[in-house]
Amino acid sequence: MKSTIKIFFILTLFSGWSCTDFLDRPPLDQIGIDDYWKSSVDLKNYTARFYESLPYHENNLSTAGREAATTNVTYRTANSILNGETTLSTGSWQSGFAPVRSVNIFLDNYNKCEDPYSSWKQYLGEAQFFKAWIYFDLVQTYGDVPWYTHALTPDDEAELIKPRDSRIVVVDSILSLLDKAIINLEKRDEAPWGNNSINKEAALAFKSRVALFEGTWQKYHGDDEFGTAGADPDKYFQACVDAGNELINGDYNVGIFSTGNPDQDYFDLFKTGDMGAVSEVLLYRAYNIGEFIGHNQNYYNTTTPSELGATWEYVSSHLGSDGEPIDYLSIAQDVKGNDFLEMLASEVDLRLRQSIWIPGDVQHYPSDVVFDYPPIFAGSRENNPTGFQVKKYANPEQELDYANANDAGRIIFRYGEVLLNYAEALEELNGTVAYDQLNLLRERAGMPDFEVLSQDADPNKIEYGYPISDALYEIRRERRVELAFEVLREQDWKRWAAHELFLNKRPKGYPFSSMEFPDESPVVDENGLLDPLQVELSSGYNFIPGRNYLESVPQTELTLNPNLSQNPGW
Repeated sequence: MKSTIKIFFILTLFSGWSCTDFLDRPPLDQIGIDDYWKSSVDLKNYTARFYESLPYHENNLSTAGREAATTNVTYRTANSILNGETTLSTGSWQSGFAPVRSVNIFLDNYNKCEDPYSSWKQYLGEAQFFKAWIYFDLVQTYGDVPWYTHALTPDDEAELIKPRDSRIVVVDSILSLLDKAIINLEKRDEAPWGNNSINKEAALAFKSRVALFEGTWQKYHGDDEFGTAGADPDKYFQACVDAGNELINGDYNVGIFSTGNPDQDYFDLFKTGDMGAVSEVLLYRAYNIGEFIGHNQNYYNTTTPSELGATWEYVSSHLGSDGEPIDYLSIAQDVKGNDFLEMLASEVDLRLRQSIWIPGDVQHYPSDVVFDYPPIFAGSRENNPTGFQVKKYANPEQELDYANANDAGRIIFRYGEVLLNYAEALEELNGTVAYDQLNLLRERAGMPDFEVLSQDADPNKIEYGYPISDALYEIRRERRVELAFEVLREQDWKRWAAHELFLNKRPKGYPFSSMEFPDESPVVDENGLLDPLQVELSSGYNFIPGRNYLESVPQTELTLNPNLSQNPGW
């Protein structure tokens, strides 16, 4: 066994995590490690590699397409996660743990630096942040995972064959790392590259995200296979609230982006190139067309949706512009097609019309491309299967071509999410509603103040599979509307144990108008809504609640390490 482990470990040493010349070097503990770490520049150069792990705008699909494992969007084929089609992994988790070892090399050696602490504490904070980032992804994927405090060598046999640590141990270690990072990191305005750098505000935002995730995971999975015995959800809710309080009340450059134009401000936030001066943006990935570092979001969010569409379930979650629920289904009996889309633009929360295209919207000013009808019958690349075409992340002033021609920043953490994390955790903790914080988001969109409505009076009520308070129901609605297509919704339904949102159900589209397409006969449901997956999902999604909340531990790992256990249902 020891020989097998050593062979596998040696192979792992040479796995890469980047494509630059510097990052393609063998691990530093193999190339004169004693000659490295002497200066703060060494530490800066080493941590730079980890920025590649941060989210980015896609070049081969709409970024919103990364939210396909939710009820917010759908493709023309069923999502494999929602439909319980993920398969048992026969590989390894080498790609997940190679970055752990890489960052641990830094943490094992940074104290050899001969420069003053003040010159390199930022990079120590970055390494602590990235170790937390890497492990949070592993916890979401596998649940319990081994926690490694240092870079392993082939002689660390006991640790190489250790069992998985409880996710509580791992998440507590993540939060501890983030507390240390918060001390070491500079504020966003003093960080080396401003809010392009890992910074104190971003670490606080990340802490709020992790703590909320784990608190709700342990609360709503407390009685199923995925909870942890003895877990204390309130501990994590309190950590989330504390991180939020620090950002809300501390001396930080944070706020909600607004120019006083509720018709445009929400949309403009996501199409902005240089986000350095935007106080809401705590951390983002920047692009530069002049240096040929761009993305293709206009291509996918305007004329080439590539079989992606927002859903009826997402659209009907919005309140009216007066803050009251709308009976969308009743309206759809008489108002269809473009008329229905135009109704959404005039009578619904303005964040909706800034997130999906409405007839008459200019998609590209230089060539006067205007959205006229949703391309529900177009070919595969131009097709939108639901009639609700995603608009968020587009920029009508920039090129439409598939040519890396767009430079809108990819927001990784923003203050708006922190306010929503804070509001949800506070209600979970003691039933208090964070009206002031929620109203900041409502104000930007020109919406009335946040109000706790009766969920039973909502004609579009969604069921989570268990009862929740009216306040929490509305906070979750606000979160869905504000954070739509920001690739956080899958985290949300998983931590809420909310498979009832889609189990045995299908994603639907807008009410079809035969007058607009007299020669077409699409598949619709009994209410006249587009039903693009009716044939494929005749009985709805086949998610397996006792299995599909986590991925399987790869079979190779179970073979190499008999002390590992498999996840439930696998």
